[in-house]
Amino acid sequence: MNIVKFDAIVLNPIDNVGTSIKMLKENSNITLKIENKLSKFILKDDINLCHKFSLNLIKKGNKIIKYGEVIGVAIADIKKGKHVHVHNIKSLRG
Repeated sequence: MNIVKFDAIVLNPIDNVGTSIKMLKENSNITLKIENKLSKFILKDDINLCHKFSLNLIKKGNKIIKYGEVIGVAIADIKKGKHVHVHNIKSLRG
C-alpha cells in the first residue's frame, strides 16, 4: 500500500486559501492536496496547525474563500504563500 503524505489541504477548488494540517515553516516546499490531486507549494511564512495561507495574490478588499464560502475580506494585499489571519483579514463570521 502506497501512503501519500501531504502538509496542507484545499477543501474546495474555488478556495483562495489552503489550510495546514501540521506546523509548517517559512520557505518550506510543501505538498498541497486539492481534491484528489497533490501539488508542490512554497510558503512565505511560518504557518501554525490549522491556519490559512494564500494560494495566490489576494488584493485588499478581495474576499477570502475557505470551504467554498466567503469567510472574510482582505484588509491588505496578501502575497502568495503568506499567512492569512486576523492581521490581514476582517472576518465576516460571528
